[in-house]
Amino acid sequence: MSKKGDWSDHDNKRYRGKIDRMYVSDTEYYEVEYYIDHYLESKGFAINNANRDVVAREMESFPGRAPHKRADMDKFLDGRIKKKA
Repeated sequence: MSKKGDWSDHDNKRYRGKIDRMYVSDTEYYEVEYYIDHYLESKGFAINNANRDVVAREMESFPGRAPHKRADMDKFLDGRIKKKA
């Protein structure tokens, strides 16, 4: 899915076009990384490589073919990833 390490060095990191808002595609390297960071931030998780790896692993088990609707992916991840108190 993506190489391990800091994601901040990619030139297309801040892309926020219509397709990125509507879909998550696991074939689009930068869009997936942006989505993972956005998901972590919106759910109150720390944005770090360990949490990114958890979300990426769960995304790989999402049924169906990409592109996936962002809302569907959010719902799927919400059911699988719980924040520890």
